[in-house]
Amino acid sequence: MAAEDVTEYEIEENTRWSTTRLYLGLLETFPKYVRDFEAKWNDWQQAISADDPSTQSSTPSFTALTALGPKVIPLVVYQLTLNPNNNAAVHLYTTLETDPSYLPTDTDPSPAAQQIIRLSFARNRAVRNALADFAERCERVGIHASSAGMFTECTEYDALLAFGQSIVPHVMLQYARDVQTQSGGVPAVVRRGVLFWYELLHELVWHRKSGAVTVWLDDAYEFWRRWFEEGVVEGAMGISGDAAAA
Repeated sequence: MAAEDVTEYEIEENTRWSTTRLYLGLLETFPKYVRDFEAKWNDWQQAISADDPSTQSSTPSFTALTALGPKVIPLVVYQLTLNPNNNAAVHLYTTLETDPSYLPTDTDPSPAAQQIIRLSFARNRAVRNALADFAERCERVGIHASSAGMFTECTEYDALLAFGQSIVPHVMLQYARDVQTQSGGVPAVVRRGVLFWYELLHELVWHRKSGAVTVWLDDAYEFWRRWFEEGVVEGAMGISGDAAAA
């Protein structure tokens, strides 16, 4: 089908499906993360007064949601696909989003919601491509790598860092898939890119490298899974030389 034959409706449907597919992947892989958000979301929706817009920001449930940080942005966007007229969802999104290039330019909530959904689709696609580029590099240089820097000091890695914390859910999904494929629980320095998802997450969340020397794959993944789903930051990441939790 030629590009000019694609209707506005088809573009909209593809955009919404991208958001839904990401949501379903997160729900299947990290159900606690999704359920925790949805419980807080429902509390917030019930606390908002239609007669008093200030209740969107003044309730404890809003504070609880914003405390989750940018990692819940895909879940907020999913709520917008369910109800594009939810002005409160637009407010929450613009509160959480830290990248100006993914903020809506329209101040009217309804058009802003549509902009957010489309911007999210564009980000999902860009992140998917960037993750694939990084994984391909790890495959390519893996057998020749003499240091971690060959994986974490490259344009493919930097491209992922540039997205910021809003892509943490995307990275966690890829991390989980790689662990399912390659988990062995043995110390290793390099095994494809899977061991370096922990390093990317460390830099996305804490803005510095971990200082890892040796990595225990299962322990490192479990550290990040608990942080992502439960907000737990206890102990090291299953690595020696760890400068992590702070």
